[in-house]
Amino acid sequence: MGVPGGRTREGAGSRALRPAAPPVQPERTATEPHRFGLLLRRHRADAGLTIEELSAASRVSVRAISDMERGRSQVPQRRTVEALARALGLPDTAATALREAARAGRRAAQPVPALAPPRTIADFTGRDSELRWLGDLVVRSAEPIDRRAAPVVAVVSGQPGLGKTALMLQAAGAYAESFPDGVLFLDLRGLDADPPRPADLLLRLLIALGVEQSRVPDDEHDRAALYRALLRERRSLLLLDNAADEGQVRPLLPGAGATLTIITSRRGLAGLEAVDRLALPALPRGEAIALLQRIIGPQRVAAEPDDTLLGLAQVCGNLPLALRIAGNRLLSRPDWSVGYLVRRLARQEDRLDLLVAGDLQVAAPFMLSYRQLSAAAARTFRRLSLLPGADGGVDLAAQAAGLSVREAEVALEELAELGLLQPATDGRYRFHDLIRLFAQERLAEEETPQARREAEDRVTTWLLDAAVAAGRWFEPEYAGETGATGPVSAEEASRWIAQESLNWLGALRAAFAAARHTEVMAVADAMHWFSDRWTHWEHWLEVFQMGAASAAALGDPRAQAVHLNYVSWAYTVCARRPDLAEAPAREALRLAGVVGDLSQQAWAWVYLGSAARRRGDAEQAQAAARQSLALFDAAADWDGYSQALSLLAGSLAQAGRHRDAIEQYRRLEDLLADPRRAPSPLVSGVTAGHLHLNVGLSLLAMRRWAPAAASLRVALPMLQRSGVRQSEARCRLGLGTALARLGRVDEARVQVRRVLRISRRVGPVEMVDQALSRLAELDATAGRHVS
Repeated sequence: MGVPGGRTREGAGSRALRPAAPPVQPERTATEPHRFGLLLRRHRADAGLTIEELSAASRVSVRAISDMERGRSQVPQRRTVEALARALGLPDTAATALREAARAGRRAAQPVPALAPPRTIADFTGRDSELRWLGDLVVRSAEPIDRRAAPVVAVVSGQPGLGKTALMLQAAGAYAESFPDGVLFLDLRGLDADPPRPADLLLRLLIALGVEQSRVPDDEHDRAALYRALLRERRSLLLLDNAADEGQVRPLLPGAGATLTIITSRRGLAGLEAVDRLALPALPRGEAIALLQRIIGPQRVAAEPDDTLLGLAQVCGNLPLALRIAGNRLLSRPDWSVGYLVRRLARQEDRLDLLVAGDLQVAAPFMLSYRQLSAAAARTFRRLSLLPGADGGVDLAAQAAGLSVREAEVALEELAELGLLQPATDGRYRFHDLIRLFAQERLAEEETPQARREAEDRVTTWLLDAAVAAGRWFEPEYAGETGATGPVSAEEASRWIAQESLNWLGALRAAFAAARHTEVMAVADAMHWFSDRWTHWEHWLEVFQMGAASAAALGDPRAQAVHLNYVSWAYTVCARRPDLAEAPAREALRLAGVVGDLSQQAWAWVYLGSAARRRGDAEQAQAAARQSLALFDAAADWDGYSQALSLLAGSLAQAGRHRDAIEQYRRLEDLLADPRRAPSPLVSGVTAGHLHLNVGLSLLAMRRWAPAAASLRVALPMLQRSGVRQSEARCRLGLGTALARLGRVDEARVQVRRVLRISRRVGPVEMVDQALSRLAELDATAGRHVS
């Protein structure tokens, strides 16, 4: 959508401009106000009443009635007209005519408002749902008073550059005809160093409503009372743009009547009572592209490849102001292609400087908000640009800014209020891409290199330590014993690892680049067992490769073997490249042999077998599993032994030897129950769920539907507790198949639909296809199609 550019801001409000679609203001004539008086005198004569008698019956003063009949006074307010109609005993038709005459006279007596809105944007694009939302408020504001608790007030808030004013003006143009008493627009200049006071704003509004300046009360409260009295009898659209805070805007709100008020502000104005709220987002991708198309025109669009406008929208962050500037730059440079501008904007360090067109600058509204910040919030804003990820929580912000958690919470809320941060889920905050670049510029210009390095080191160290503390909740060696700090449960640890994943990964990269190899290995070690629960994350291979490289840099062959084994696992399970998994496992086997580490030799054989199995070589997988079983037994490593048994059983099942596979799974079940050789509780929990899953899948292959369903039902809650979502999906898919074979089609459909939801989030793609195919089969079985 378009964003108005170059609008001059004068005095306490906007200069008056002719609106593109103004409400019609009848030309004032001498007869219109007097028409009500003539009609009133005729009805009084027909009723046989003197002015004194009508005054007594209506409780309207004699002088007021006399002045109205002679056309000497302004036409009366609605309650006065109603009192006169009742006293005269007018039938409905006559009463309606009297009301219409009063209304017409009132419009004729009013001057054209001095606060008419600026013009709308000719190529305004998108925001259909937001305009519908405002349209619903227009309808609601017209409802009878007994159906409205108060006049309708809407607050449209959001970060700089979203086009809040443009949306407001577009709504005003679309719905102006619904407001016969006019549209008033007032720029509250909320981002000025000294925003206009409510008393000054009330003065402008009262003058616009037809009150002579000499008759405006001096006291602010008296001004507000007069202002509300005037609006009570009107149906107007009041547009209050760019509000500073609740205290500035509250005295300007109508107290009763049918006036609709729309307020825009970068702040949410949470203190205002009984208002409707719209937090404006960036444009959806399709609307952003459509805006660019409208700005640069169809001929220019036709000459460009299909994906270039998408690229331009992306580098502009779908921010309407940035899109407007980029489109205008293209119009002013007819020899530039869209692709050329995209390439220039791709350099982040130049992007803000390039997003300038005439007096439009994308950084200018950011600076207006930035200048409003307290010192603590400004420092937090600058240093949050150091975070590697797209968002962060309060604890991390406190580390970056060097504040207490409580101080950081206050600073983050201040930033969110001014639209410089976007609140995300669970107390987290994120930058818009362009605002992050602005924060980086402020950091470079306002803080010394030493201060920046200290903040960056503090953030990196805190993230690495927190990652180790969270990851150890899933390490058998620690079993959640992570010390006094860090997450207090496995669930909290899992959530932290996922939410801060790009931040601690960025810290890991920074530590690796700075040769902090011991810390890098500690993080990779801590994350190893958790990675089994979150295999769909795309960065595990990089994490473990950094761990292996750090071990090599430190000259630690055993640690190198450990991390090369992790690399082999990541190639097979995460990258799905088992063809690349053998080399690191072979090197791990060699290094573990050099240092005499039986356990790591055994793990190397497990990963060699896993790669072979994924490549479809069941015999090689079985041979590798037996090699690893002997080594794990010799090392008394029962965590590893359980995984080797699982590999052996799985490779037998892959070869179609399901009875032999089930026999090995029963051996594994006995191992889990043996107090002398049982794996650690964390490993046992995950292994037991997969054991029953795989037994169920083998029984399914043997067409033993009822035992398969029973085994899969046992596995399902275990897998849910372990948090391995892909295995949960496999279990539900198998259970759905078994239930369908048992004739329980509705139950089967429930399970497969859950498979679809899970696999769409965590993959793999093949699981989505399998679930869709299975649903189609179930629908065919039931003899009906489910849309």
